[in-house]
Amino acid sequence: MMGILLGLLFGSVQLYLLLLAVNSLAKGQLKVWPLALQFFCPMMGLLVCALTAREHLIPCAATMSVLLIGGAAIKLIAVRKGKKG
Repeated sequence: MMGILLGLLFGSVQLYLLLLAVNSLAKGQLKVWPLALQFFCPMMGLLVCALTAREHLIPCAATMSVLLIGGAAIKLIAVRKGKKG
């Protein structure tokens, strides 16, 4: 359970930063800092999980991956339908 919670936390932060960077790029004003920070989210999440709950490392990584891929798919569907998000 701890691994899933950490995966949700760090995965959602990474998704937020990635969407922030993509939205700024779509507006023509690229923000570099979200791109740089989102790169470190999985490493920091897995490091925290390894130090606190080593046995939950795989659920943590899987949760981060699922959240990132699912969030990107939802964003793509929202953009295709013409919604802002």
